[in-house]
Amino acid sequence: MNPDTEAPDARYTVAGYEAYYGTVEVDRNAGTFAVTISSAAVRGLIGHTLTRAYDVSESTLVLTPTDPSEASRVTYKRVR
Repeated sequence: MNPDTEAPDARYTVAGYEAYYGTVEVDRNAGTFAVTISSAAVRGLIGHTLTRAYDVSESTLVLTPTDPSEASRVTYKRVR
């Protein structure tokens, strides 16, 4: 995040990259987790809670939003 609170979000942070961290709550029965954002590359995300569905199979983790209006999917593959 740009430390200048008056600086506008850059194209890269808004349209090409999402980075954030915060408190995580996992609901194993629903296969979801929620992150309440403490800090983010895009300042406007701070304080929001993002809920993601997760699917783990063998060495692959797939994250998808639970909100259908968020069209994204992230896949992580374990490499050994």
